[in-house]
Amino acid sequence: MLFEKMAEKERYNEAFSLVTIISSRGTVSRREGRMAVFLDGTTEGTIGGGEHEKKAKEDALLALKEGKGKVETINVREFGEVDIMIDVPLQDRRICIIGAGHVGKAIYDTFYRLKWNVNVIDTRSDLLTEESFPFARRVITQSLLDGLKSIDLNERTAVVLTIPEALDGLSPYLISSPCFYVGVLSSRKRKAPPVEKFSLPMGLNLGEERPEEIAISVASEVLARMNKRDARPYKDWKKKIVVVRGAGDLATGVIYSLHHAGFSVIALERESPTVIRRNISFAECVYEKEVEIDGIKGLLCSSLDDALKKSIEGYVAVLVDKNGDAIRSLEPLIVVDAIMAKKNYGTRIDMAPFVLALGPGFTCGVDATAIIETMRGHSLGSILYSGSAIANTGIPGIIGEKGKERVVHSQSSGVFTGVKKIGDIVEKDETIAYIGETSVKATISGKLRGLLHDGLTVPKGFKIADIDPRGEEVDHTLISDKAHAIGNASLCAIMHFLSSNGYF
Repeated sequence: MLFEKMAEKERYNEAFSLVTIISSRGTVSRREGRMAVFLDGTTEGTIGGGEHEKKAKEDALLALKEGKGKVETINVREFGEVDIMIDVPLQDRRICIIGAGHVGKAIYDTFYRLKWNVNVIDTRSDLLTEESFPFARRVITQSLLDGLKSIDLNERTAVVLTIPEALDGLSPYLISSPCFYVGVLSSRKRKAPPVEKFSLPMGLNLGEERPEEIAISVASEVLARMNKRDARPYKDWKKKIVVVRGAGDLATGVIYSLHHAGFSVIALERESPTVIRRNISFAECVYEKEVEIDGIKGLLCSSLDDALKKSIEGYVAVLVDKNGDAIRSLEPLIVVDAIMAKKNYGTRIDMAPFVLALGPGFTCGVDATAIIETMRGHSLGSILYSGSAIANTGIPGIIGEKGKERVVHSQSSGVFTGVKKIGDIVEKDETIAYIGETSVKATISGKLRGLLHDGLTVPKGFKIADIDPRGEEVDHTLISDKAHAIGNASLCAIMHFLSSNGYF
């Protein structure tokens, strides 16, 4: 009976989940068993009954709603445990088609093949036949509104009207309904209700008008709307993705410029970033999961798919990927090396059509397509298409007549623990942190602009803090002028590449 019931549901693309016992321990009622759970809460089969079956049913219904399976362990009172696997062979995706004409039939055919549960409503019994719509719920009614009310519309339901004149009578009900999409077969002259889920005319503009082609255009738009994706051509979508290696303070300046120019940014970081200006660095996402810098939100992502989704939604997606392995899978047009290590850690010119590197350690035409000069002075932000950036001098740029003395380095190796916090005013020789049991003292007086994250193990001579001699007049919460200069130069180089290669 179990498999017969599942087969029946599959014929009509009705969602269900399947619970299977995969292992057990202790005293349990059954060591093998399967149970199908349907949307209406009914079940077929069993995994032993009792409280653990009740819990499995609840979790299976939740899996149906989320459209994701899982493996979990359920306690059987104090006597044992059951490991179960919850599969979702068919997700709860529904479409309600109003109108059983040629276009309605084509839309039915398309969505049934896409494994959607299809409902068709019409007042014309000669069109809405079992022969034309064999695996759909057919609602023949005197009133389209009554037929629509008989359908369980939820947040996973799309509604399409192939009878445009029906919109006026149905729109009040559809506006208040939870369905995520309402498409109408109409001309552009017909005015849509001021609600985002309405699409008039429905479908993507493919330039064709046959019913089968209209169905494809509607399905494409519905899927894009359901998945919250931009339905533009792949070429246009792909050019918006920029992968930035590194998410420190200077990389954040680049990310800021790219974000405001409309690009989607995925930043790749190491497992334990050693950024000191961390309050204005998206690298801090690795520790805090979510940060906001100058109105831009950054999120730590658990997978490449998640990073891609979040970046397209407008977040700066931060992914732990020290070696840049995600670049091969993404195949982006643009890669920016903003690690700022003064040497190349694996960036290759063949990683993308345009590879941009910041600072020394790279050679144009060998490691990167172009390089941005990062040394303070007249050349800061210059775009180089040949040669290399100015070699690292080991001496920080002059701020308030202070150079190398404004950067604090560890005098020994050990675990870092901060005493002061970023933004504090400190005096020369005041203790600002500890390396193990050894105190770290301020090299000059001023505002603590950068400080390493607690708990990191550092070697002797490692950069651990940055003190700005200008003191209170400095706003430590803002991206620096240097980072902005480098970011704007990077954006110019990227835009030049895109325009020169026909992407605009």
